[in-house]
Amino acid sequence: MSGTYALYAWGNFIHECGIDRIPQWLDPAVLRGERAVVHDSVAMSDEGPLLVDGSRTLFAVDGTWVEGRDLPAEAADWNVGYIRLMTDGSLADAERVIDEMAEQGVDLERLDEPERNPLPFGEVLTIWEDPHGQWDAAIIRL
Repeated sequence: MSGTYALYAWGNFIHECGIDRIPQWLDPAVLRGERAVVHDSVAMSDEGPLLVDGSRTLFAVDGTWVEGRDLPAEAADWNVGYIRLMTDGSLADAERVIDEMAEQGVDLERLDEPERNPLPFGEVLTIWEDPHGQWDAAIIRL
């Protein structure tokens, strides 16, 4: 399968803990893609935080999905909905990141033939669901 791939994560955890509105999301360098979001609370395991591409993370703004790099400066009502994890854009690297999470003890059940795409774009290839309902992840082809 050729193309560009992305790994996204989302779930109840980010909303319940308020990490969908931490100030780090609005750092101009993060939104431009010059710096990753690394925050202790944005984590699926005790092994450390997720490495997040804030410029391509999806924000909910007035009922619309907007990538961080397109987030309007005047947007007062926003929250993070889908966190884009840092990868090199290849399928192999997206799989490496999710495999590393499994090695760290993150309990995610794999669905190889998902019935729907939870993201507002792309073609979903694989979805992982946390049996506790806190985290989900998906690899999509862009």
